[in-house]
Amino acid sequence: MTKADGGGFKDMKFDNQLRHAADIIDTYKGEEPLHVWLKDFFRANKQMGSRDRKLFSTLVYSFYRLGYAVRDLPVKERILTGLFLCTDIPNEFLHYFKPTLNDSITRPIAEKLATAGIDPTDIFPWKEELSAAIDHEAFCLSFLRQPDLFLRIRPGQESTVRGKLENTGEFIPPFTYRLPNGFKVEEHLTPDREVVIQDYSSQRVAEFLQDTEAPHSFWDACAASGGKSILAHDLYPDMDITVSDVRESILNNLRTRFQTAGIKKYHSFLVDLTHNDIVNLPVAALVLADTPCTGSGTWGRTPEELYFFHSKAITRYQMMQRQILTNIATLLSPGATLVYCTCSVFKRENEEMAAFIRDGFGLQLHRMENLIGYPHRADTLFAARFSKA
Repeated sequence: MTKADGGGFKDMKFDNQLRHAADIIDTYKGEEPLHVWLKDFFRANKQMGSRDRKLFSTLVYSFYRLGYAVRDLPVKERILTGLFLCTDIPNEFLHYFKPTLNDSITRPIAEKLATAGIDPTDIFPWKEELSAAIDHEAFCLSFLRQPDLFLRIRPGQESTVRGKLENTGEFIPPFTYRLPNGFKVEEHLTPDREVVIQDYSSQRVAEFLQDTEAPHSFWDACAASGGKSILAHDLYPDMDITVSDVRESILNNLRTRFQTAGIKKYHSFLVDLTHNDIVNLPVAALVLADTPCTGSGTWGRTPEELYFFHSKAITRYQMMQRQILTNIATLLSPGATLVYCTCSVFKRENEEMAAFIRDGFGLQLHRMENLIGYPHRADTLFAARFSKA
């Protein structure tokens, strides 16, 4: 590790900061989301000021953004390599340890990768598992930049939101805003009432929910945070909504979100759709199965999941998806629509599951698409729309 000549106390501080960042990485085992773990860590180390917290977060996330590339590098070297590749503004910290890298930090990413001796396709090595529409190298490069923050403007709030966000971010017609990460939405807008914090590709699921006639009923079978249920309500405000999930805490959170969003006409129930003996599932005209998945299309936001991922998890999720979809598809009524979606880039969770739905239950496949987000600094999803004759 080549250090620039420098001055005393500040140099010692940089050495200590790098050592602490390496200690954090050695301690963290990926058992909970990194942002949650770091929040608890900083709470327990109150001597760290806001500037230190920001630096440590940057260093740690830079390490994980390299994914499976250069796994054999010592932790401190890998942190500095990640910092070089994931930032484009010269900084004192990198200059102290790697002055030549800091001098090259504004160069194009291809040159920086060559300087670091990294093949970008090593970041995400499961090329053969990808859906065909995914550009492997472009997807790998996307991990080196955090995706942007996206808002969806709710119906009737367009003028209010655009007025409050004037000269802030980028408006993407007809109802999307792109904002820099770190933007404090709550200081400007009321989440779930005026806007929904929702990734750009997730907003595009609306294309699969829309129909020529408004459905009278909707079931969000794996509701999770409920963002797509609010989206469905905004498309068809008069339809009956049913939400379900395997976690009671999710349904409790949904109650609060729906209250803020003004959704009063809905039903909710607790269910594990991976079981074989489920009875009394709802019959709905429009069913959304946003099933549990690897989440690989969102790992740009949570790169620690990429770092700790093993491909055997794909099989585990695929088996879970098959059971959930079997329970849902067998209960579809004639004329009903099923929308299947994941936030995965793996074909076994995407196209192969769409074929399973079509061939296993005699449903008609109308549209299937990878909602590719990396050109837009957004997540990558998959969606497919089916109907039962």
